Amino acid sequence: MYPISALYSDYLKRHDREFLIKAIVNGVEYTNAQIVDFSIENSLTLSDGFEIGTAIPSKLIIKLRLKSEIPSNAKIIPYLALSTEGLTWDQAAYPWQEMNVPWDGGSTEWLPLGEFFVDSREKVNNIWTFVCYDKLVTADVAYISQLSYPATMQAVWDEICSRLGFTYDSSVAINPGYTIQAGPAGYTCRQVLGYIAGANGASVFVSKAGVVKFKRFVAAAPAVFDLTTSDYIRAKQTNPIKVYSRVVVTYNTEDQLTYEAGNGDDNHTLNVENPFMSQAMVNNLQAQLNGFSYLPLSMDARGFPHLEHGDVIGFAQREGGSWLETITTWEETTIPWDGIVAYQSILLHQVLSFKGGLKLTLEAPSISDQQSEFALEGSLSQQVNRLNQNAVRYGKPYYGITHSRTEGFVVEREDHLSRLQLNSDVMDWKVDGESVLYLDAQARTLKFGGTLEAVDGIFTGTLQGVDGVFTGDLQAVGGTFTGTLQGVDGTFTGTLQAGTVRSSDIYSSYIESAEIEGGTITGSLIRTNYTGSRIELDEDGFVSYDSSNRRRVILGINAEAGMSGFQFNGPSGSYEGQIYSVSNALHIIADDELFLHGFGSVLIQGDTEFDDNVGIGKYSDIEREIDDLWNAIIALT
Repeated sequence: MYPISALYSDYLKRHDREFLIKAIVNGVEYTNAQIVDFSIENSLTLSDGFEIGTAIPSKLIIKLRLKSEIPSNAKIIPYLALSTEGLTWDQAAYPWQEMNVPWDGGSTEWLPLGEFFVDSREKVNNIWTFVCYDKLVTADVAYISQLSYPATMQAVWDEICSRLGFTYDSSVAINPGYTIQAGPAGYTCRQVLGYIAGANGASVFVSKAGVVKFKRFVAAAPAVFDLTTSDYIRAKQTNPIKVYSRVVVTYNTEDQLTYEAGNGDDNHTLNVENPFMSQAMVNNLQAQLNGFSYLPLSMDARGFPHLEHGDVIGFAQREGGSWLETITTWEETTIPWDGIVAYQSILLHQVLSFKGGLKLTLEAPSISDQQSEFALEGSLSQQVNRLNQNAVRYGKPYYGITHSRTEGFVVEREDHLSRLQLNSDVMDWKVDGESVLYLDAQARTLKFGGTLEAVDGIFTGTLQGVDGVFTGDLQAVGGTFTGTLQGVDGTFTGTLQAGTVRSSDIYSSYIESAEIEGGTITGSLIRTNYTGSRIELDEDGFVSYDSSNRRRVILGINAEAGMSGFQFNGPSGSYEGQIYSVSNALHIIADDELFLHGFGSVLIQGDTEFDDNVGIGKYSDIEREIDDLWNAIIALT
């Protein structure tokens, strides 16, 4: 029940009460001069009986005389007050500090009747009719959670309210130990709010001030408002008093998997659908509702705008007769002397309408005992049941294929030799319990344990291998290879480009290509052919072989002797001579005969020293001949 002042409460009970109305439409105030009438419908159930865990938007239908249109989804807040024009000092039996009535008369405080948003409109003549719903209608959007699961129901509730911009008060009491095991995919935000409320023994509604609240149901709850026989026009009891002692919660509607607690027949059983509840939650719910009862009724009453759906009300009903009409025994007769009997019920559905005066229609429906025991299926129910029989269900295998909210699609052999799990985050293919193909979409990683064969494959991007062995033909137009590239019998065609190729990376294989371009090639052996006439470059130097595989020319460095140069071998492979360099000298050495020949002139520049016997042409001893010539010159002088 919405809190009101003592003055407002007293004036509501007066039969000469006069209502004042206004509405704030998109920030603009409209009075009774523009408001024709309105009705507000509140519900905690949409079925023929009591429900728990609902989140039903309230509905406003208002008619206005407007000179201009209002925008789409405009907010409308209707208000009610009571005129105090006739209030006298004798009637003002209220605390002085609580009185805010002007001296010349006025009204009580303005009571808000809820915050609503325009959904549809219609104009007849110059009167606009607007159909509006409260903010719960904005929760009919898919719930995509960013939480890590399992998560507490409180965390899920806060995430939804934060996303939708909802505020809630202290009536929202969620058990801190209640959790949701997996992300609630496939549900709307409003459904999840209702499921969380149902697990905590409540339903969800939006208060007259626009705040989200819980209506928590408990056994033996006291009435918050009492109606006298003069406060209502008609009260009709539609069924015997409804009492609940047993709770059955269906957590899997397709396979009809349930938890239950308590004892009782179908007429005393509360049936709930909630995929997030556990057996412990059901036990707690049954303990909370055990003995919960209400009187099913339908009532037309005077308008009491401060009543909220879910309020427990008491009402008096005259049930008397004459002594001659009494057929019960004295000890079994419980009729009071004044004939007034008190009852108690709950507002599961109410409609507050204003057309000059204020009228309230109250309902507390229930399913009769016969309906509970003998349920007849209509055409729609038959279609739904047939759909349940034919539809694909979570967790049920269909020729080896199952699907669930936690794993997605699963394909498994009957003997469990192989199993494939597929969802938007993971693809996991297992054989004998070990993953042979695993894709982690979030990490963008694909792992394969086995042999990769390709007849004609094109790889783009970066191919990395730490310890990979490739067989067959590996072709690449342009690629960057990092890690270890090994090939036992691999043939490379086209151009293989590399910044740096280390001999340690390819020591156990070979690379065959028509052309190789690169910056640096480092290795223990480079040769132009496997055998025969060829040139080889290894760690000892540069060697030229003839067609008989004999070493003919060797270029290298003798680090121990501090020299480097060429060595020449003859056709038999024997040593013939060498050209080498040492500090400040270049040596040409022939093992036998040294032959210098030029088809032109042979020029020798620089100081030339001949050591030992040197023969030039016909002169066998050039040094002796020069000495004789020199002596002849001296004799002439």
